[in-house]
Amino acid sequence: MTRVPLRSFRAPAPFTLASAFVVAVLAGPLEAQSRANGDAPSGRGSFGVHFQVSEPKGEFGQNTGTGFGVGGYALMRLDPSAITNLRADLSLLTYGSTTRRIPLSGTGGLVQLDLRTTSSIVSVVAGPQLLGPAGAFTPYATALGGFSVFWTGSEIEGSNNQNAPFATTTNSSDAVLAYGGAVGSYLRVSNGRHPVRIDLGARFLRHDDVRYLNADRVRQAYTTDRPPVPIRGRADFVTYYLGINAIAF
Repeated sequence: MTRVPLRSFRAPAPFTLASAFVVAVLAGPLEAQSRANGDAPSGRGSFGVHFQVSEPKGEFGQNTGTGFGVGGYALMRLDPSAITNLRADLSLLTYGSTTRRIPLSGTGGLVQLDLRTTSSIVSVVAGPQLLGPAGAFTPYATALGGFSVFWTGSEIEGSNNQNAPFATTTNSSDAVLAYGGAVGSYLRVSNGRHPVRIDLGARFLRHDDVRYLNADRVRQAYTTDRPPVPIRGRADFVTYYLGINAIAF
């Protein structure tokens, strides 16, 4: 029986979120007049999708590694100058995954199965977003609040099953309040009826008390043949994202 250890990676140290927030907040009012005259860069509503890489911080960083995932959001203008907007985010991150080859009991090792365990985080957050100066380059800052769900699940599939599991179990699941903020910038790359912009930024989310599993707890459960015992504590992470934003109307 071969055991495949869980691998972890470390992302570069995050840039200073506070400084970018100040730039976006202070620059926004200077552009109010030009936006009121029709130069609003966000339209009335837009949507975005992006790829994400997360860096765990503090206690969560000591217990887990880098996460990868995708996200999307909708942005709605709240004033004619488009300085104040409402943003709603949905993201999915996977911060741990391991696959072990195990024999099917009673077959003498002739039939092999894949035991796959995955740890993920789904976050649903929303809040006000302030836009900076109008133009091809537009910085922004967002305050966010909502909730996240941390869960770990395992599934069994045949080694030649083309990823079609026939048995699944949720090993741990916990929903918790999430709050934080994001800073970033839009770079316009296409004009026309529905302008398209590159969206580059970073988001910080804090979770004060949550239960979750990491690679060590999953490994202990496998070696002792007992249910895993979740870690309980604070879980903070910074998510770096790159994607596109398109003005819908």
